[in-house]
Amino acid sequence: MRVVKPAHVRLSIFFLVVSVFAAAAIAQPLGDGNYPTTEFAEGANSASVSVGPLAAEITLVRRPDLDPDFDTPVLTVRIDGRLALEVPGVASGFDFPASEAVIVEVDPGNDALEVVFSSYTGGAHCCTQVIVAASLGDRWVAVPIGEFDGDGGVLSDLDGDGNAEIAPFDNRFLYEFDCYACSAAPLVVIAVRDGKAIDVSGQPRFVAAHREWLGQLEQSVDPSRRWSSPGYLAGWVAAKIRVGEGAEAWAALRSNWDLASDTGEEVCLTGEDIEECPRRQRVVLTFPERLELFLKRTGYIQ
Repeated sequence: MRVVKPAHVRLSIFFLVVSVFAAAAIAQPLGDGNYPTTEFAEGANSASVSVGPLAAEITLVRRPDLDPDFDTPVLTVRIDGRLALEVPGVASGFDFPASEAVIVEVDPGNDALEVVFSSYTGGAHCCTQVIVAASLGDRWVAVPIGEFDGDGGVLSDLDGDGNAEIAPFDNRFLYEFDCYACSAAPLVVIAVRDGKAIDVSGQPRFVAAHREWLGQLEQSVDPSRRWSSPGYLAGWVAAKIRVGEGAEAWAALRSNWDLASDTGEEVCLTGEDIEECPRRQRVVLTFPERLELFLKRTGYIQ
């Protein structure tokens, strides 16, 4: 069965409960996001979409090498009817797996459009696996992008140049300083070039997208908890760094954070789990100190 729809792709903000934040919010698309897309209709086991000679089909299959217990979505890419690539997704553990294929220009350096293939793994607060099928020379390759929180919706042309980017939020911030629903995270921008995924988050052309995302973070937080929620503040400081306002963010954090009641937390300087950390690498740090260490480790600051 063929199901084709325009994908009004969105970036889903991740505040799932209101214990810290005033209300749950849905972020609006940061780019154009209107692409030929297919997904399974109810009761169907296949779906397809095509643009010119490029055709993408997703099919549910039961294969022991993929998952012996559940159907797994598999992407098949064809050019003029000839098989170019087959890419398995992941089984969700549900009777009706969520998966989609989007035909879109992601890599302008080749002569073909790309297929962005996503499949939902299921589970609490998790995850959509994203793979890009791209032409590389005389062959097609599967470019793994990663697994991202939520049910997809991460495609957008953020800088208006006609090429879509993959723009989830940085999952490393979730649970790092607070509960999942109490956490915020900055935007991550991923491009595909020459068969490889590259992080282009820090490029100046995406500052406007980061600023829009920052604005949504700031609008979503409960003002009464803004300076007492480490999960929110960690993502907020990182988002401010993305727009060139890191010094301002650090100054505001240090002025408003209640250091007198911050007894600190034991962390591992090497980034290992505290249970596996050598004793000489264990230190007790306040939240601002732990955040600085984390942002250095994740590349937000030098």
